[in-house]
Amino acid sequence: MTKRMNDNLPGSLNDAVDFMTRAHSDNSGLASAVSEYMGKEGAVGIPEVRRRAHEAGLDDLLQGWRDAISKTPAREADVKTLFPPAVLSKFAEETGLSPDAVITGLASVVPGIVYRNAKQAQQKQKPSVM
Repeated sequence: MTKRMNDNLPGSLNDAVDFMTRAHSDNSGLASAVSEYMGKEGAVGIPEVRRRAHEAGLDDLLQGWRDAISKTPAREADVKTLFPPAVLSKFAEETGLSPDAVITGLASVVPGIVYRNAKQAQQKQKPSVM
């Protein structure tokens, strides 16, 4: 599997999605789809996920994922809250995975993506030391 430098989805998270979806060569495309949606700076899904979290009272959940690497996957109910149904359907269409497999895969990787995005944002805010 090719590791891309502009992804906020670390290799281990790509591997977790691939294992969960049995797409060991990223044949499913779920890792790529999630990365495009919310794993890169300026990705359209980042503000959408934040807005939906806020509206559902899940700000603390996102903050917890920003602060530390989660050792447990997200709850399926939280994935369904954070992602619009149209996005979940789009992931299923693009990957050929069932909606349940998409949700399971997202539950595994979303906490790590949120953590990685937060850490990259913090690094950009630090002044460079010469």
